[in-house]
Amino acid sequence: MIWCGALVVSRLTRTRLLNPKVVHTMSIVMNTDSSRQSIRLWQLISPALPVGAFHYSQGLEQAINRGWVKDVGTTESWVAGLLERCIGSVDLPIICKVYNSWSAGDKDGVKELDELCRACRETSELRDEEAQMGIALCDLAGELGETLPAEKMGFTAAFAVIAVNNQISLEDALNGYAWAWCENQVLAAVKLVPLGHRMGQRILRDLGPAISDAAANAVHCDSIGVTAPGFVIASASHETQYSRIFRS
Repeated sequence: MIWCGALVVSRLTRTRLLNPKVVHTMSIVMNTDSSRQSIRLWQLISPALPVGAFHYSQGLEQAINRGWVKDVGTTESWVAGLLERCIGSVDLPIICKVYNSWSAGDKDGVKELDELCRACRETSELRDEEAQMGIALCDLAGELGETLPAEKMGFTAAFAVIAVNNQISLEDALNGYAWAWCENQVLAAVKLVPLGHRMGQRILRDLGPAISDAAANAVHCDSIGVTAPGFVIASASHETQYSRIFRS
């Protein structure tokens, strides 16, 4: 195969030499910087990232316990609803604003937004989740040589800061965060409902447009803090759920 390729190149070279009008070329151009940024994003949203995301269902376990989520349809509706009303109205807009603040070197702005994000966590389990995952991500970032505006940050703000540090585009960071959140929710549903893994993949595929819409809308969202009462009830009730697998 290598020899054949060399022969083709040789013939093309001779053709150009004999006929200057022949200018057909074939080349593959790879943007190394873009590839590195993409790889860094994949690492940041990987289920293998040691921040303990798999410990949390964010109220889904209680929603299943109450019968609100019981099959493929109700699972997709639950995840899509929270993606629009909670992730799309709190997490993603916070990421946008932290991203812009850190890009401008505004440490105080980042800290204020981090505090706002924590204030939007309406139950003790959700606040603990934000804090504990944030501590884990900040510890990891320190070991990897990342520069952070504070030693301890919530997960959402820290995610945005690391995205800026690694020149990950805002659009990619938003889509990546939303995808990782949906994936974690669906994986929890696969265990708890239970659902088949293929059904889980079908849900993730169908959520694709909602993920991109949430990311796009977040850029222009100024009303941070929209709530979903059912979600809050499920999260608060989970604190006293008799038998449970997840921390939230």
